[in-house]
Order: sequence, then structure tokens, then C-alpha cells
Amino acid sequence: MPFTPTPSQRAAIEADLGPALVLAGPGAGKTFCLIERIRHLIEVKRMDPERIHAFTFTNKAAEEIGSRLDDLGEKAHLVRRGTIHAFCADLLRQHGHHEGLERGFGIADEHYQQSVLSRLGQPARFHAAILKSFTLHRLRGFELSERDARTYAEYVQRLARRNMADFDMLVVKAAHLLESVPEVAREVRSRWDCILVDEFQDLNPRQYEVVRALAREHRNVFAVGDDEQSIFSWTGADLTLFAALQNDFGIVRAITLRDNHRCPSQIFDRARALVRRNPAGLWTKEEIVATHETPHPVRALNFGDDLHEADWLLEDLRADRERHGLRWGDYAVLYRRHEIGDALEATLIGAGVPCRLAQGRAVADDPVIAYAVAALKVIADPADDAHQEAFLRVVLPPSLLDLLRTKVEAGVDGLRAQMEAHARSLPRRAPGASKLWRALFALRNLESLGRKHDDLTALVEELLSQRVGVYRTMLEERHEDLSDPANHPEVVQLADRLGAALDAGRMVWVEPMAGLEIPLRAMLHGIGFTRFGVGPSPPDDAEPVRAGDVPTLGIALGLFKVLQLVATRREAPFGDFVAVDIETTGRDVERAEVVDLAAVRVRNGQVVDEWSSLVKPRVPIHAAAAAVTGITEAMVAGKPHFEDVWPGFRDFCGDDVVVAHNGYRFDFPILERMSAPLGGYRFTTYDTLVLARELHPGSRKLHDLAVRFGVDTGHEHRALDDSRALARVFLRLDAERVTRSRKTALANLLDQLGIALALWSAPDESAEAKMLRQAAAIYALGRYSDALEHYRAQRELAGDPAIPTADDLIERLGGKGLMERLRAEKTADERYPQAMARLRRLLQRCEAPTLDGQVREFLELVALSKHDGSTVHQDRVSLLTLHSTKGLEFSRVYIVGVEDAEIPGGTQHKPAMKAEIEEGRRLLYVGMTRAKDRLVMTRAAKRNDLPTGGTQFLSEMGLTPEPVTSRRA
Repeated sequence: MPFTPTPSQRAAIEADLGPALVLAGPGAGKTFCLIERIRHLIEVKRMDPERIHAFTFTNKAAEEIGSRLDDLGEKAHLVRRGTIHAFCADLLRQHGHHEGLERGFGIADEHYQQSVLSRLGQPARFHAAILKSFTLHRLRGFELSERDARTYAEYVQRLARRNMADFDMLVVKAAHLLESVPEVAREVRSRWDCILVDEFQDLNPRQYEVVRALAREHRNVFAVGDDEQSIFSWTGADLTLFAALQNDFGIVRAITLRDNHRCPSQIFDRARALVRRNPAGLWTKEEIVATHETPHPVRALNFGDDLHEADWLLEDLRADRERHGLRWGDYAVLYRRHEIGDALEATLIGAGVPCRLAQGRAVADDPVIAYAVAALKVIADPADDAHQEAFLRVVLPPSLLDLLRTKVEAGVDGLRAQMEAHARSLPRRAPGASKLWRALFALRNLESLGRKHDDLTALVEELLSQRVGVYRTMLEERHEDLSDPANHPEVVQLADRLGAALDAGRMVWVEPMAGLEIPLRAMLHGIGFTRFGVGPSPPDDAEPVRAGDVPTLGIALGLFKVLQLVATRREAPFGDFVAVDIETTGRDVERAEVVDLAAVRVRNGQVVDEWSSLVKPRVPIHAAAAAVTGITEAMVAGKPHFEDVWPGFRDFCGDDVVVAHNGYRFDFPILERMSAPLGGYRFTTYDTLVLARELHPGSRKLHDLAVRFGVDTGHEHRALDDSRALARVFLRLDAERVTRSRKTALANLLDQLGIALALWSAPDESAEAKMLRQAAAIYALGRYSDALEHYRAQRELAGDPAIPTADDLIERLGGKGLMERLRAEKTADERYPQAMARLRRLLQRCEAPTLDGQVREFLELVALSKHDGSTVHQDRVSLLTLHSTKGLEFSRVYIVGVEDAEIPGGTQHKPAMKAEIEEGRRLLYVGMTRAKDRLVMTRAAKRNDLPTGGTQFLSEMGLTPEPVTSRRA
């Protein structure tokens, strides 16, 4: 049933062309107005939908615009919509060379940013604060401290060397580009006749500069926002942009959406009383009114502590649901900090109340807990292949698993037996072999652990007493800082000699070097040498290793790289495969049909044959798809249907590994669906996107990868040209995989490398050698290494007092204090304190008399905690931070922690600043106006045994919290 706009909504929707600002409070129908404005522009103003650009705060909001305009047909899909970050990325992919970015540049996500800071020596506990300071510096001009300024300069240089930009850089560079290169700005501006901006209050100054540049000439800018809901200053949002918009575009009067359709007057009046305490904004707003009432009064409750508060909350949730018959999805519990949600989560799921948390905060989202859950599922049912595969996905790198997928077919013996057979077929030092064996041994050990313990808590403590997660070595984490052994001619020469000697079973002799020969011989033994010559000169039949053999790198690091090259010399590239690509009628994997199908056969790294065909679909080609591919209905009108071309395609692919880019999410599911009635889909598949993600932290689009590798893309988005490009891109990606294997091989010898580098001295030591000296010393001193004991024994056998003692060596490596810290056993609580704190709350609720029963209880509790995006789940209570609630609404809202220590925050010694207090009011206002029927706000005098201060905001809205002395009130 169509919704009839209110007068104020109609005024916004039908406003004249030109600049317009719409002030839309909570529940005012902001999204409705934005979408109907687009409809009005197309249907009434006759504006070409391709010349309309709508900027949204999230990708989800952009998708909603398209779905709510479905009745416009293809026109809806032609409207450009998306986030400003996405626009800036696309702009820089076309013109980034003006800003120092090469084609195919990468985008650094938060994980990559943190890894860069770690490499710059910044402790992990400071990463969030440092990145926040970078954001405010770039987006709002805040001054950096001297230390942060140095770190920032190094951070920017490192990203530049990798041809990467982080999300802030995308906007900064795009804004500068549009301002400093007039010809680019003119061309980009000419693409659109109208710019719409959602959530204007969340823009930062650089984003606004992009919007202003795009609308500067036609001045058709339609901005929707609410200064009273600006809660993201820490990401750079700036309220003064409302004034900038007024001045830059000459807006005399804003349009106010006057009706709050969500909140009853009892809730809205309290919320308005709070936010009116803030200074008046630029605009004189018309009074906003709530359109309905509720029988439920707004309540503020006062508890002695947070435990009492949580108990009451649980009981009230149950009682209210029983009394009114609502679904769990009608309830939301909001708070300022995640720590409150973590504690409440344990209370709710322990009582059997299903809940959903903010993104990344559900129990199973924690990588440490995810490991424990995967392990416990195997312990509970060790014969279940699905549980075994889930565990392997937690501990093995995706690219290794994907490579195994092409070589291990599921059989009657089960997944683990198949993988073990494959592992046995690999050479002992083959890349990935050690990780595969480690994972298989871990699976075996899980069964033994289950028999060893009769208490779940003790079992979990043992599981988490070691490092968990995806197996990654130090060399893999620092691969960007390592040189390729194959790029050093002197390394290649010595590797050829030693490789031949190893194959022939010959003896090797290492020149005496004042003790350095001890770890060098140990490294040689580590790759398979068993016969060593002794004495001051080499025996006649021995292959010599001398101190001057690798002069550029030095013999300590040089020999390690030589042995890496020897160990990986037989690793074969992926030389034989078939690269495929499809173009379709649209992007919907469930309904799209193929219109263009192609395959390219590769043998020994060379393209040897091609196959392609246009295909006539049985559904229409979407205009957006036709615009991308250039394939029209007329072009395929006389072409064969899919069932006619499939046999030829299938025969061409034969028994080869079939390779596609983003194949698992797009190409393969569509081919599988469409071929199901034709005899099925029996290819062994490989998705290059998985490998690209591991090798390249930036853009993994096929076109961008092709540009990076200098591969001709031909007619982009045509199946044959894309298949040709993919074949060549995959060959380059696979070559990079082999290169990385060389650079990261022999991590098991890092302890001996640490000793060798400690004994080697060079006045002009390279940066790589310095990095490895520091990193490898940790392995030499660690409790899992016997390298020091081996050195001590070999020194005694040598009988040479000139060789440094083991104690001397320990001092060179970092000292006994460091060694004692490294060798100390760590409990699960010491290793993963935050994860264990969350786990213990759940473990305490597993009271079955047997371990099997406790494990099943625990897994059921974990299943009750879930994150499923921003969509409200009708069967789960939402546990959300106040910042993550925009756009959501619930019948019942509980706001926990309405106390000065939480909101606005601050302490007695460092009280909240004026700006923080004002934003705190806006944040609580946003939370309160999520409620459609009932609102309860709680305050605990003590939280985590610490006093919480007063209740300033409750007082400002005229509420005195009721003391609660029993579990129910």
C-alpha cells in the first residue's frame, strides 16, 4: 500500500531544483523522502536516471534505494548510488596518478593499517588511538604530537611504497584531485545533473569538499541530515558543515520534517528536553512533534551494582514478553561501551535468551573463541567431516585450503584421510606441508584431549594455553620486508652447488668461523645434509661453504637464503588449467542467466586454445548489465540457448582445473545452477580471488590486477577477453605465490638463523638482516628451541676457547631476562585474558555431570549469541552500542549505563569536555528515539566495582532514577 507523504515530507520531495537542505529528525521518514525525491526527479522533472548520484552512509542504504525503486524498472538500477568512499576509490582508479597512486593501487583495511604500525614499532595497545589521531589530523586538521607526526610520516611513506591508500586517504586525495586538476573536475562534474546526500551530519570536511566540487556548477544538491544526531566526531564528522553548505550554495531556509512517526510523545518529549540543552544550531527549526502516545511511562532505575542491574534486566525482559506476547526481536538493549554488552550477553544466553550483538562482538566472532568452538565441535563428534573441515578453516590459510581443494577429492575415507594421504605425497620441506601436518596432528590431539579431561573449563584452558588461529610464521607476517633468494646471483650460484651435493648425497664442509659454523651446519642439517667434513680445510669429496661465499648478504643470512632456494626449487607453478569467465543478465546469483561464456586453455604456462559463445537468455538483460558489458538483447537474439552451448564448453574444459575470478561467489554457482538439468557440474574448481586476497592487501578486481601486472585486458567485461586476462593474471599471481614460498620457507630454522646472525658481525648490515636479527632471536631464546643446547654441546666438542660461550651468545640475543620471559609457561588467562573472561561467564553455566554434556551445553550457548548484520532478527534480543543503532527501531528499548562515567564519560581528575558532553547528549538522544513503545534507562552506582559518578543527563531531562532493591521493580 503506497505511503502518503505528510505536508513537510511533500515539501522536501517536490522542492524546486537547486540546493536544498532537509532537516530530518528521528522517525521523520528521512529515507522515504530521499527515495521519493529520486522518483520525483525521474518521473516529474524528467531527469535522466544515469545523471543522478545519491551518496549514502552505508552500502546497505544504497541497496535499499534500488529495492524501493523497483517499480521504476531498469531506471532504478541506472541511478548511481553508494558511499563517498566508494566514489573516491573509483575516481582515483581513473585519475589517481595525479595524486601519486598507480593503476591497481591497493586499499589498506584496518588490519593492514595495524600491521604497518606494528612494523613501525608501535605496540598494539596504542594502535586504535594512533589511527584515530591520524584520522582527525587528515580530515579535520587536528595537530599531531611530535611522536605521532614522526609515525605518521613513516606510515604514509610505507603505504606509498606499496602503492596503497587507506580509507581516509581515498577521500583526502579525491578532494584534492577535484580541487587541483580542473580538467578532471570538469569531466567528472559533467557526468551528473543532481547530487543527493544522505546522513549529511556524518560528513567530514574532506567528504563535503567532494560533494561541493561535484555540485558546484549545476548546484542541484539535495542534502538530508540532522545536526542533533551527529555522533561521529571521532571519525571526523563536523557540524560546521551545515553552515558551509548554507554559505556555499546560498540556502536561505531549510525544510524541516516535522513529524516523528516512531516515538510516542512521552519518550520524545524527554529526549527533546535533553538535546535542547545543547547550543541552538544554525537553523531555526520548526517544532518536531510525536504523532502518537503510549501507556508506558519512561522509567529511570538506580541499582547498587551492575550484577544487580543485569539480573533485573533479565527478569524484566522475560516478564514483559510473557505479558505482551512480543517476539525477542522487539527488544533492544543499548549501551555506550562493548564491555557492558559482553557482560550482558553472558547473562542472557546463560538464561536461554537468544541475542544478537554489534558486528564483530558475538561470542563466536572472537577469533580465539572461534578456535575453541571449532575444536570442541571436533571433540564432541570427531567422526563428523563437517566439523573437521570447519576446524581446518580456522587454522589453515585460505589459499592453502583452496589449493588443496583442487588436489583432494572427497572420498569414502573422509576428508582427513584424504588430506593425510595428500600430505604424505608431499616432500617434507614442501611449502605448506608443515602447516598441513600440524593441522592434522592437531585434529588427532583433539580426540585425545577429549578423553583426557572430565571438566570443560580445564579442557578449554588447555586448548587456549597455546597460540591459536591461522598458522602464520614470522616470515609470512614480514614477507614484504624480505628479499627473494632468487634475486641474488651469489645465492643462486651457491644454491646450485649445494642442491647438487644434496641430491648426490655428498659431504659438506663449513669453514671454521669462530663458532658461526655451528648454526650454519645446523641449518644445513635442517634441509637434509647428513655428512659433514671437519678440519681446517675441506676434504676432497666435500662441497665447501666459506665465509666469503655470499659477500653481499653475509654468510649468516646468505646461507639461510641459499637453503630457502634449495628447499623450494622443485615447487611447481600452476602451469596447466582452463580459465573461464561469464557475463550475465544481472548480478543476482540466484536468477541471472549467462549471456557470454568463454574459456582459455593453458599448458605449461602458455595459452594454447580458446572457446567462446554468446548465449541467448530466457530472462531480460538488465540495463545496468548491458551498460557494463555492451551486450544487448539484439546481439543475443539469434544465438543458441545455454543448453545448446553447455556440452561444447564442458568438453573444452575436460578434466582440467577450472579457474575463475570470484568464481565461488558468482561464476561457479551460476554455472552449477544452469547446468543441473543438463547432467551436472563436475569440474575441479579454483578461485583466483582467494589467492589474490592473500597476496595483495589492496584491490583484487581482475582489471586492477591486470593493470598491476601489465596484462592487456582487451574489451573489459566480455567473457573471452576477461578469460584471456585471467589466464595471464593467474600465471602472475601463481608466480608471486612461488616467490613468497621462497621468501618464507624454512621458518623451522629461524632459531639457528638467530644464533648465526648474533655471531655474525658486519659494519654495513642490511635493514633486512637487522630485522631478522631481532625477530629470529626470539626463536633462539624460546622454550621450543634446542638451538642453544646444541650450540653449547658443539662448542664443547670443538674445544676452542675463542668461540663465544653459550652465556655470551644469550647476552647477544637479548639477555637471560628476555629468555626467562619467553620460556615461561603462559596460562590461557595470561595469553588471552579478554577471551577467557567472556568464556568463563559461559563455562560457569555448563553444569552437566559429564564432559560430553558440558560441551554440548557450551555449544548451545554460543549458538544463542549471533551477529547477523544490521537487520533486526525477529527471534533475538539486540545487544548494540548506541553508535550502531542509527536507522533501527524497537518496541522495547533498555539503555544500560546512563551514568556520568559512561555517558558523557570522563573521570573526577579528567572530566568530559564541553564538546564531549554535547555529543553525549546527541548520542543518548539517538538511543532514546529508537523506542516505539517503552523505554527504560538504568544506572548502576558501581560498575566493575568502580563508582560511576552522577546522572547528569537523567537530571537534564527531568528524571530521578528510582532505587531498585529487589530483582523486579
